[in-house]
Amino acid sequence: MSERGVGEGLADLGPARAGELLRLLRTTTPVLTSGLTLTALLALVAGAGRIVTPLTVQYALDHGLLHPHPGTADVVLRAVGIGAAGTVLAALASWWLNRRIFRRTETALAQLRADGVARIHEIQFERFGRLPSADLVSRLTSDLDAVTTFVQNGGVLLLVNAAQMVIAALLITAYSWQLALPALAAATLLLVVMRRIQAVVGRRFTVVRERVSAMQSVIGEAVTGIGVVRSTGTERRSRAAMDAAVEETAAAQRHTLVPLHTNTALGEVAISFITAFIVVAGVRWSTDHARWEPALHLSAGELVAMLLLVTFFVRPLQQLVQMLGEVQNAVAGWRRAMEVLATPSGVVAGPAARELPPGPIAVDLHDVSVAYGDNPPALRDLTIGIDPGEHVAVVGETGSGKSTFARLLTRQLAARQGRVLLGGVPIGQVSDLSFQRRVAIVPQDPFLFDASIADNILAGVRGDARALDEIVDSLGLRAWIETLADGLDTRVGVRGARLSAGERQLVALARTALVDPDLLVLDEATSGVDPATDVRVQHALGALTVGRTTVSIAHRMVTAEHADRILVFDHGQVVQNGPHGELVARPGRYAELHTVWVGHTLAGGPVPSPRDESAPRGCDERRGPTSTVRNDRSTP
Repeated sequence: MSERGVGEGLADLGPARAGELLRLLRTTTPVLTSGLTLTALLALVAGAGRIVTPLTVQYALDHGLLHPHPGTADVVLRAVGIGAAGTVLAALASWWLNRRIFRRTETALAQLRADGVARIHEIQFERFGRLPSADLVSRLTSDLDAVTTFVQNGGVLLLVNAAQMVIAALLITAYSWQLALPALAAATLLLVVMRRIQAVVGRRFTVVRERVSAMQSVIGEAVTGIGVVRSTGTERRSRAAMDAAVEETAAAQRHTLVPLHTNTALGEVAISFITAFIVVAGVRWSTDHARWEPALHLSAGELVAMLLLVTFFVRPLQQLVQMLGEVQNAVAGWRRAMEVLATPSGVVAGPAARELPPGPIAVDLHDVSVAYGDNPPALRDLTIGIDPGEHVAVVGETGSGKSTFARLLTRQLAARQGRVLLGGVPIGQVSDLSFQRRVAIVPQDPFLFDASIADNILAGVRGDARALDEIVDSLGLRAWIETLADGLDTRVGVRGARLSAGERQLVALARTALVDPDLLVLDEATSGVDPATDVRVQHALGALTVGRTTVSIAHRMVTAEHADRILVFDHGQVVQNGPHGELVARPGRYAELHTVWVGHTLAGGPVPSPRDESAPRGCDERRGPTSTVRNDRSTP
């Protein structure tokens, strides 16, 4: 089992870059790192308040109880008063420390979650496609929950105990450095060994967090895909996958037990040695001090105080040993969340970013090649020009590169070589804000939020009811909306499950129309539409494509027939380029595809036209006449 715990595509923050992670922590969550001096002071006061008890016991014994005199009662009362005051002070400091750390930690984790979500939205599409969504969700939920659990269950106690252990060690040394030296040497050796074990445990807990993330992904798919599982009778296969994921997680958890148990065993041995040595040697030297140097002699009160201080030294050390697993689990979760923030942002902004020119956007590709990872190029040596306001259809068999071309134009993929220009501006230099306002894609399966139709149409756009009504009417969707029980207030369900595929497309088209882009990419937007809704979708598409540069990834040839120009893709290259009338009239790939499509169409019934044929070709209802001149810069 691998112990390397960095998610694919995220920043690799190994031990050598721990300083970078801490700097990022100070930058992103200043509330957690500010005021550390006060936090340390409160921990010292809380720890020192506990240590007052052994000192008051020594004072009461040596100056009163063991040597009675007229002022014994006053001595004892004074010692008890000081001890009580120290205990109260320690309690107040501990309460303040708990409140301070809890509030700051929860504030910091909430900020970390919010910043993590924001950074996820900024990750480049190409990198984001390699990241399992369940892993990203796990990093910002269960991984950070491990930090919360640790802080609430022992984080503050660990801090106070560390301060208490340091103060107790100093006092033991002050009472008798001869007794303290072996004890501190054993404790130091234990801490050194623990540090080595800590590195192993940390790596293994990182693997545990990754296995938990993978398990959540498998369970999530089994739940969301329950309809497919039941309808196909694959319950056994689904359960086997879940069982395997659960077993891998359990195995990773068990893998952490060996170093943890080793650490606990070594801790018990070292702690037992420290306690036994100080008790036996201290009592021996105190009761038989004639045989030892006078400097080793301890009074009865000092001996009792020494024995109590051993408890105050050993107990925190023992808790530190026992909490190693919780500490490393929290550190692993925190590191995985920080890796999200450390992932480079793909946002294009600032002085170097450029705006797209006004009006319909021209598209120019020069010797462009695109590949997915280390795979062979999906697009090769493309040189294509699309005029402003032109409607271009892209056709080809499955795997020919059509959808890759759509992803390239919408910055979901970056060219490995060559230049992609939008309106004369390199696509990588276009500011995010300009790109979002001017370029839009309608995918095959649009994503809808679990909200109303109106909310989905208005998502991400500043619009009001009037703008919404205008869009619905302009796309001819009013008749469909009126058939719904709640009209525009109809809830669509998770991912739009309460709507048909065609109805989801209608909502997506209305949402895109409200954005009013100048470059529209339709990625087979009608491929899954049922016949009953197809007429509405085609009418909406016809209205939406008017007056803007449009690239339609055509699944059906009816879209290609009514486009200004057609690009025929085959094995990642454009093999034909021209209008429908020219391409269908001469032998070639397009004529073959069209012939096959016509045969299926005649067998299955007529296919509605994508726009009203009564409107003259080349007429732009928004911007006036459009050019029908074919781009002679394109691949022949």
